[in-house]
Amino acid sequence: MKLSPNFSLAELTRTSYPRLQDSPPVEVVCSLVFLCATALQPLRDFLGEPVSISSGYRSAALNAKVGGVPGSFHRRGLAADIVVSSEDDARRKFEFLRQLPYVDSVLFEHRGRSSWIHVQVSFHPRHIANFNFLG
Repeated sequence: MKLSPNFSLAELTRTSYPRLQDSPPVEVVCSLVFLCATALQPLRDFLGEPVSISSGYRSAALNAKVGGVPGSFHRRGLAADIVVSSEDDARRKFEFLRQLPYVDSVLFEHRGRSSWIHVQVSFHPRHIANFNFLG
């Protein structure tokens, strides 16, 4: 199922732990459409190249397994973690996302050798941006 011109439901529910992931309820699918329309697709259009998602919607079991906070926006389909290839790539994506009107928070997260951009959206965004967030 397509959520936007360049993003699919399968892409935003994919996991390394398939037995822990359930099918998202209808309201979560609607939230994923909102996430794509307000953050992911605009980023893709701005970059003019594919945007890879490492984590989108997470079931309760999957969220617990990966160490997500209980109230994670991932649980509601309102957040995604975006793959970055370098700090420069992260900075470019971060700077674009932070100026979008429905972006609640955008974080450049890193843990060990892994790094990613976390973006979450809301109808009442707080506009939080942190480029040095230790996940």
